[in-house]
Amino acid sequence: MTTTSIQESTPPATGASRRAWLAVLSVAVGSFTLVTNEFLPVGLISDVAADLHVSEGTAGTMITAPGIIAAISALALPVLLQRVNRRAALLVLGLTFVIADVLAGLAPSYPAMLGARALLGIGFGGFWAIAVGIGPRLVPEQLGPKATAFIFGGISIGTVVGVPVGPLLGHQFGWRGAFFIVAALGLIPVILQALFLPRLQVTKAVTLRSLGVLLKSSRARIALVMTFLTITAQFTAYTFVAPFLQQQTGAGPTLISVLLLVFAAAGILGNFAAASALTRALRPTVLGVLALLAVSQLLMPLFGTWTLGAFLVLALWGLAYGAVPVALQTWLFNADPEAANENGSGMFVAVFQSSIAIGSLLGAVMVDVSGTRTAMYAGAALATAALALTALVDRRSATRHTATAAEDS
Repeated sequence: MTTTSIQESTPPATGASRRAWLAVLSVAVGSFTLVTNEFLPVGLISDVAADLHVSEGTAGTMITAPGIIAAISALALPVLLQRVNRRAALLVLGLTFVIADVLAGLAPSYPAMLGARALLGIGFGGFWAIAVGIGPRLVPEQLGPKATAFIFGGISIGTVVGVPVGPLLGHQFGWRGAFFIVAALGLIPVILQALFLPRLQVTKAVTLRSLGVLLKSSRARIALVMTFLTITAQFTAYTFVAPFLQQQTGAGPTLISVLLLVFAAAGILGNFAAASALTRALRPTVLGVLALLAVSQLLMPLFGTWTLGAFLVLALWGLAYGAVPVALQTWLFNADPEAANENGSGMFVAVFQSSIAIGSLLGAVMVDVSGTRTAMYAGAALATAALALTALVDRRSATRHTATAAEDS
């Protein structure tokens, strides 16, 4: 791997000062708002489809478009911005989210909406690729993992909060108003980062060649495939959870908002519970999360057609998915430490985002062809495949890794 050293103009924090933690908080709030932005349309699909005169399956590509663009930008932007200090980069990318939301709220047609969502994808991929590795540079070395977990928490919580925010705001202010409100909220992390984030130059320039460093590790490759299957499973089903509740459960806008808030509350609980459990028992926790994800998606078309059943299944589903981002990130970091820097995080974000795009597109096709139930079953099948891969293939990889280490010693 060839890298170019670049001198820092400002050293990382040497003490865990209040300002240092405020800087971490500013990035965590940014990660929360950007992920909320990405998933906001999930709860607004039916309204946008009706207003812009497209099918609900087609409207689901509001999730596909930014996912595809984010996968590309997660790899390209760290290379293109290798000499730009990370504070300036995050501020520009944060403003991109705000502009994208305003354009989405103003979109006169569905192609215009996709253009706005594509702009969001540019900012999203670059922000996440940079933000993942910035935590340890803001606090003392021994507090680096805590800062990183804090930033990841914003990502995890945003993935489950973004969906219920959509119908909640859409019901009160219309779907266009929902985008405008989230655009205004997007200014908060920009202001916080402008106030508290120090100038951070790149310590090692990211190159196209260095982005593939994770692919050299068999354990990391398996972890990336596991990530692909898990996130594809999630968004094959989750993208169309609001239309499912409307069509199959008979829920109105208020009940849909309540049910999705149940999902979000359970997701927040799952995020914090997993963060604690992963430090004590990594493998059992990851297997448990994937099993619960598969089971909850399977149960949705079976028991989610009545209100109480939907309530219980969404609680289980939220608990499972709230733990997924931090579980996948921890699993990958454990497989290869290179995943914790911008080289590795760019590859992880690219896989994660392409999985969102493929999952939402697969779900869109299934919904248009045979309805929302099929999308739920497909998600369960893919989650089961991720569980099987983790339980069977990685056990052999871990055994070989242990045996090699023993021979070396």
